[in-house]
Amino acid sequence: MFDIILRNLSQRKVRTGLTVFGIALGIFAVIVMGSMSENFNQTFETSFSLTADKIRVFGSSGVFGGSVTTGKAADVRKVPGVKDAYGLLMAPLEEGGAMSFGGNQIVGLPPEKSQTVLDPVRVKEGRFLMRGDRYETVIGTSIATQYKIGVGDRLEIRDKYFTVVGVLEYTGSFFDSSAAVPLDIAQDVYDMGDMVSMIFAIPEDGVDGDVLARRIKLSVEGVDTLSPTELEKEARQSLMIFSVITVSAAVLAAIIGGLSVMNTMLMSVMERTKEFGILKAMGAEEGDILMMTVGEAAIMGLLGGLLGLACGWGVVYAMNMWLAGKGIVLFLITPRLVIIAMLFAILLGTLSGIYPALRASRMSPMEALRYE
Repeated sequence: MFDIILRNLSQRKVRTGLTVFGIALGIFAVIVMGSMSENFNQTFETSFSLTADKIRVFGSSGVFGGSVTTGKAADVRKVPGVKDAYGLLMAPLEEGGAMSFGGNQIVGLPPEKSQTVLDPVRVKEGRFLMRGDRYETVIGTSIATQYKIGVGDRLEIRDKYFTVVGVLEYTGSFFDSSAAVPLDIAQDVYDMGDMVSMIFAIPEDGVDGDVLARRIKLSVEGVDTLSPTELEKEARQSLMIFSVITVSAAVLAAIIGGLSVMNTMLMSVMERTKEFGILKAMGAEEGDILMMTVGEAAIMGLLGGLLGLACGWGVVYAMNMWLAGKGIVLFLITPRLVIIAMLFAILLGTLSGIYPALRASRMSPMEALRYE
């Protein structure tokens, strides 16, 4: 049976090739769009796991509302159950840039809290910030790669030069694209007065983060909070919307490829009507015709999947190599994505071939032999 399927496919090389190309195009879209979604998901998972023990305290106007001051950290620190609290100022690194997922950013923090804020991330070169530092910075690996700088070099931020005293190890999180600088210097450079973007509150050992977040909100006037559980829920909802948009576009392209398989198989069945009639007259069962036709569609799905995977992998690799020079990692191909793409390609080919297969298998031998 398998050799008959291969012979039938090889006899129609151009049509088979175009159909495989159609499926490959769809799987290519699945790989490229899916790898972008996988990268965002991993970055979020890693970033969240590195800061999962901290409660975010914002101004009552919301995230980045700019209405919480450094002094509020002292009020938060007085709440029973809070081990420590400190303000952070987050802003885009590049002039005219915007705060975005994956974009370069500065993180203004009390220098003596540098290791606590970044924990468990370690420096691979140099040291963390320490009390007394002013125009010093600790940078992530993406910034080090993009600007081609290391320990001892200088990083320009808004016409001010900061000496790099440490480079963080790669984590696959937003820390890779951040530059930590002393909080008071960051506030001066960005003309923020004593404003901070948020306050990190660390619960004492054994204190429930969700309960403590509500206690802070009730105890400190003019603030709102996000507990680790609430942050994870909100972030996952945002990521889900992004994933649905990207994957839907890829699936649409793949379905178009599937329609090309169905069209090819319908044409093939019509051209081979007499051949099916002869096979049935020689004793072939409906199941044999069905398996042969569906098998052809499934193999075209498999070939299209492999071609789409190879092309998608190549483009993603080239894009990541090009973006690496800018300190950006945008795509990530995971084993889960490869398995989903290949199963989708084979399933698409098989389902697209079922209707033509049923049509071919249900023809009577006499009807097929009279077909013109």
